Amino acid sequence: MPWSQVRFLPRPPIFNLEGDSVLTINANEADVRDEIATPFLKALGYESGTENDILRERTLSYHKAFLGRKNENDPILRGRFDYVLAVTGAGRWVLELKAPTNDITQDDIDQSISYARHPEVAARYACVTNGKRLVVYHSDQPSTVTPTLDLVVSNPFKLAEDAACLLSPASIRRDCIPPIVDTGLPLAEGFRSSALIIGGSIEHHHFEWQCNVELPADAKASLNETCRVLVGRISAITGGKIWRDENSRIHTKLEWAMPHEILAAFAERKRLQEMEYISLSSVISNNPEEPTNFDAIGNVSIVEGEQLFDIVRWRTTQADMPSDMSIRGQAIGYMNASVFNGEYQTEYEITYPAMPSVMLKMYGIGKVTVSLDPR
Repeated sequence: MPWSQVRFLPRPPIFNLEGDSVLTINANEADVRDEIATPFLKALGYESGTENDILRERTLSYHKAFLGRKNENDPILRGRFDYVLAVTGAGRWVLELKAPTNDITQDDIDQSISYARHPEVAARYACVTNGKRLVVYHSDQPSTVTPTLDLVVSNPFKLAEDAACLLSPASIRRDCIPPIVDTGLPLAEGFRSSALIIGGSIEHHHFEWQCNVELPADAKASLNETCRVLVGRISAITGGKIWRDENSRIHTKLEWAMPHEILAAFAERKRLQEMEYISLSSVISNNPEEPTNFDAIGNVSIVEGEQLFDIVRWRTTQADMPSDMSIRGQAIGYMNASVFNGEYQTEYEITYPAMPSVMLKMYGIGKVTVSLDPR
């Protein structure tokens, strides 16, 4: 048969998307690199030349001091890593490849750990795979203990899914960022001098109003209905921060979810989420019998015709006259682990330039919880 008529069958896949690893009997380390490691790292989110970089096959020199040797005649040892995965500004991890024909040995793990500990690498994790198994060790662990992670490899995409909790760029940023040196006075026991707010809620228990003049019946009914609708509502705190200023006062700025885009636009326009709660206490108390007090003051002006939102009728409306509103808020509570638990009270004082003799006040009280990131 002429060579031109010879047809070669395609090479069978090294892995199976639906079952166990089907590495061929004669598969080697290069196959593990091409068919397992390369798609695995891509699926995790790594790419050469990016902030989630892939460093390949570089030689490391081991000085005798690193190896605990003192003899001047001892030769310098060298090693060559397969992969170092580097997340810029956060951390690194090492991945060593072995042929699938052999089980992963303690020597293989020791080699990967030695690369991870090398001062030119300084990686958090040392990993080894032979295409059938992936083991992950913390670089501070000895190879004789149970791995931090031990996974069976069926295909690179399932492997990436299973290992993402530890090895994805997002996980490296979460777990491996160098510790912050914070010499400031802690906000509370176990905290730094600042912290991110990661959640919480404000639950409205009671609202009432007062006016210094007699109001028409329809105005009274509208105010009563507004108070009724507000009671029982829960506003979700979605973020924010808490920090100590140069005068050692504790500042808190909350971000919360708005139930309608018009309300969100109003809050942004009036910079309501820029309002700060300030405490003069030296630290936030963890004793419910001696709670910490936070106070806030703000002002909002509304122009005639400005778009507003009617929470009673759940529709947009417009201001029929200009008004000025002063806000006084207070939160009193204590820390329980990483959660501030307490009560709040808010007073709104509304005046109308067109009717200078009229002053309307609204009062609200309720419960507040604020969750802090303890890291």
